[in-house]
Amino acid sequence: MKNIKKLLHSKLLYAIIIPTIVLLLGAIYINSYLNKINYREKVQFPNEDINGTSNISSRSSEPRDDNTYPLKNKDIVNILLIGQDKRPGEERSRSDSMIIASINKKSDSIKLISLMRDMYIKIPGYENNKINASYAFGGMDLLTETVEENFDIGIDGCIEVDFSGFEKIIDKIGGVDIELNEDEAYYLSSTQGLNLIAGINSLTGKTALVYARIRYVGNDDYERTERQRKVLVAVFEKLKNADIKTLLELSDEILPLVTTNLTSSQILSLVSRVILMEASEIESYRIPADGEFLPDTIDGMSVLAPDLPENRKLIREYIGY
Repeated sequence: MKNIKKLLHSKLLYAIIIPTIVLLLGAIYINSYLNKINYREKVQFPNEDINGTSNISSRSSEPRDDNTYPLKNKDIVNILLIGQDKRPGEERSRSDSMIIASINKKSDSIKLISLMRDMYIKIPGYENNKINASYAFGGMDLLTETVEENFDIGIDGCIEVDFSGFEKIIDKIGGVDIELNEDEAYYLSSTQGLNLIAGINSLTGKTALVYARIRYVGNDDYERTERQRKVLVAVFEKLKNADIKTLLELSDEILPLVTTNLTSSQILSLVSRVILMEASEIESYRIPADGEFLPDTIDGMSVLAPDLPENRKLIREYIGY
């Protein structure tokens, strides 16, 4: 009887210890990759208390209900993706692209919302300006506060990459397949010395970057933001069916090109969620929405003056609050 008890006790210990060791080693292994990311701590602005509760009403021209601002939902994670055109010797410049990646854990959906960089809105602590100026003034933290204050949505963290890193990431995954129209194919062929055609083309990092930044083909910055979303969707399509070995190999080279204020545990949770989701496609949107802004010239700048209450309502509805 004693021998049986000893054997059962031994098996029970192995059943507990071995999985624990495996999980521990796995966590250490994954953290060795996550440690390659450039981490930046979130800055707590003076208008936030220690629990992160904002007191926005004193800054805003429109009254807010502090109990609901910014709007949060436990099933929705909003990550602000930032592309910046940093020149040599600069710590940062204005953000060239700003896209909210909204992940809905309840509906298993991913949505991308471009924020047009010429939107003229309130920047906390500064005079009204284009939204991309907030990044130049205060980095990802001030840009986050600007988005939250103007659109009443919660931003859970930021992921940032500069153009050099963007090119390298696209090349590391073997390029992206993008459908070009005739004008886009002609522009890229003539400026890059290529022979592209209307239809699906495989673009290298350099060409994908030029494609994502085209402003003078089609409808100016409106189509430009759409191209940026198309590139992100193409990256997602390229990676979603990759095996773990391939993803880890890519991570080893790509992660050092990324800067974020998310913690490693938040990143791990987010990646796990996306991997387990059954999102067949990514939806996309743009703010300001069509018909909900006016082109204007303010202080010598060509800007888009949005109808904030209406755009605020539309972005919240689109995200699914």
